[in-house]
Amino acid sequence: MKKIIALASFTIMSVSLYAQQDANATLKDIKTTATKDIKINVDSAQRTWKTGGIININLTQVSNNNWVAAGGDNFSLSVAGTLNAFAVKKWDRTTWNNILDLNYGIVNTTTLGVRKVNDLLNFLSKVDYEPKKWKNVSLSLLAQLRSQITSGYDYTYFGTTTKRRTSGFFAPAYITFSPGIDWHPTSWISVFASPAAARWTIVSNDPYSFAGPNGNFQGHQETPLATLYGVDSVSGVKFEFGAFVTVNIKKDIMKNVTYIGKLDLYSNYLEGPQNVALFSTNQFQMKVNTWLNVNYEIDFLDDNNIKQASNPTRPVGLQVLSTIGVGFAAKF
Repeated sequence: MKKIIALASFTIMSVSLYAQQDANATLKDIKTTATKDIKINVDSAQRTWKTGGIININLTQVSNNNWVAAGGDNFSLSVAGTLNAFAVKKWDRTTWNNILDLNYGIVNTTTLGVRKVNDLLNFLSKVDYEPKKWKNVSLSLLAQLRSQITSGYDYTYFGTTTKRRTSGFFAPAYITFSPGIDWHPTSWISVFASPAAARWTIVSNDPYSFAGPNGNFQGHQETPLATLYGVDSVSGVKFEFGAFVTVNIKKDIMKNVTYIGKLDLYSNYLEGPQNVALFSTNQFQMKVNTWLNVNYEIDFLDDNNIKQASNPTRPVGLQVLSTIGVGFAAKF
């Protein structure tokens, strides 16, 4: 399944990239568009920081009166926001890239109330050094943090209406630190690979988030939150060592349509190296005018270490998140 999803993610990237090859793209075009691009070209003579990014706010509202096809909800309102920011500095043959991605969305319905539907915090910092005789290949040192901002819940815990906290800020958090090789044949793609990547999974902020007193819920013995992510509940930290590959793409595939893709693959040498953890985001930004954007995003997550809250012996399996929104965008 993971091979299929990885292939699907790569196919999405490939189709998006080669839908159009814009030979007239300039440096100004690249630097002024929304940026998740791990490779940002800057004047090597400049030793100052280059910064920028984009903020998107999307709003969807649905209301009805006796509209049977709408089901039980007569009102729903969802708000989603994204922040994509970068800071890059280049001197001589060395480049330091920093990229911050924040995604957050909530929905309010008459039957379910307010719930979180999207939450991502991703920060990447990478230093590249390109030797004189190397072309489009760099020696790199990468650090990456991935977590979420607020708590998430299982709202049908053991088939009841009780909710149980299943995630939160730094619960979990994935920190990866690795040296490797970065291949960047063009300004819109970067492929980083490392055979020696250290990764820490951290579950903090009360890892025992039980729904019942002392972890006993209606006769069920609850599993500590940390355990649901393969982490020891006492230490709250799990160390992994393995191979890491990340592909980052940002490409204008047609007029006013930009594709932004990211694919992370991690294999832990110390435990089940055949179970490759996969994380992929695929975003299409369609610019209507200076302020109005249409955004579609589909994300994949597959990690055998993530277990079901009501059945901790079984992995959650493939997670898919698909969102579409129309809203305002502002560059800075």
